[in-house]
Amino acid sequence: MVAAKKRAEKMQRPSEVWDLERYLTKRRAQIDRQFDYRYSVLIMVFGSLLREGKMTEHDLDGLSEDKLAAIRRFAELWGR
Repeated sequence: MVAAKKRAEKMQRPSEVWDLERYLTKRRAQIDRQFDYRYSVLIMVFGSLLREGKMTEHDLDGLSEDKLAAIRRFAELWGR
C-alpha cells in the first residue's frame, strides 16, 4: 500500500493513472501467485518461498520426504 500511495502522490498527469493501474495489476498477480494455497500448487508456492528466502526447510518440518524433494527441486529449477 505504501508503494502504491507514493506512486499516486507523484502523479501529475491523468495518463499516469494507467501506469499506476499497470503497477497494481502486476503486484496483484505476484501476490496471488505467492499466496495461492490451493493444494494443487503448494509445491510451487513453497518452492518459490524457499528460493526467495522467505521460508526455510525447517518451516517445512512434518511434510513427507517426497513432498520436500519436490519442493527442493522446484526451488532449484526456478532459482537459476
